[in-house]
Amino acid sequence: MCVHSMPEFQLVDDNDRPIEDPVLAILEEICIACFSAEFIIRLIVAPSRRKFLGNPLNIIDVASILPFYATLALETADEESAEENENLENVGKVVQVLRLMRVFRILKLARHSIGLRALGATVRHSYQEVGLLLLFLSVGISIFSALIYFAEKEGESTDLETIPTGWWWATITMTTVGYGDICPVTVPGKIVATLCIICGLLVVALPITIIFNKFSKYYQRNKAMEGQCITKPERQDPELPYYNIRDLFTDSVYPFLGAFAFRTSVSSVGDDTDASSLQDIEVYDNDTCENGAAK
Repeated sequence: MCVHSMPEFQLVDDNDRPIEDPVLAILEEICIACFSAEFIIRLIVAPSRRKFLGNPLNIIDVASILPFYATLALETADEESAEENENLENVGKVVQVLRLMRVFRILKLARHSIGLRALGATVRHSYQEVGLLLLFLSVGISIFSALIYFAEKEGESTDLETIPTGWWWATITMTTVGYGDICPVTVPGKIVATLCIICGLLVVALPITIIFNKFSKYYQRNKAMEGQCITKPERQDPELPYYNIRDLFTDSVYPFLGAFAFRTSVSSVGDDTDASSLQDIEVYDNDTCENGAAK
């Protein structure tokens, strides 16, 4: 799509309608065929097709593949009906819109990026904070657009002549963008602009801090989960028993060695062994078993 926007690669047909470069079109068809085959195979082998189709990443895959087939169908219908009826300009517009939807293919990178997955989880779980941010901005923009209109109404050569123009100015001011295309020229207007900038910093900073904390939490959690999957892969069949041979050998040998040491110590001491020495031997036996189990 980026290459098609360059004049060097733009082609037109006999009716002066833009068409795609044949080489790039073939390359796109090959890529779409690979994407489609991969998606169909994953859908077939999925344990639950309902959960598979409800996964946001899989929805992104569908949204990146379907526009190609929809565009192909509309172009085919347009060519077939162009001989009978030439009043199909709306079909061409729909085709152009569907071509723009190909930009969603870049969202497929979210499957391989921890940061993008954390960002998606943050947006899903921070809808209250995002709504609060939009509410604060809406209230602030409404108030300061009216204030700047009345402050600049008496000024000469000012661009803030209407409240809708004040909406645009208040939006770029409260979000600290500041294009500079519109600015107050009177002293009251500059005072209102100062207050608008300060309020914008406060209004934007408070919810953004909460959203950033959630993003950091989800990012660290996803990173830890990916690290666990790399270092300790998940078992394929959880129903099968899992044993570590080294641990089994350790658990069986150390109690035997502890009991053997206990019998040797008792036989060497003989009848002169008192209660305190027997207690020490028992403590030694228990400590030996515990240390062996720990190892």
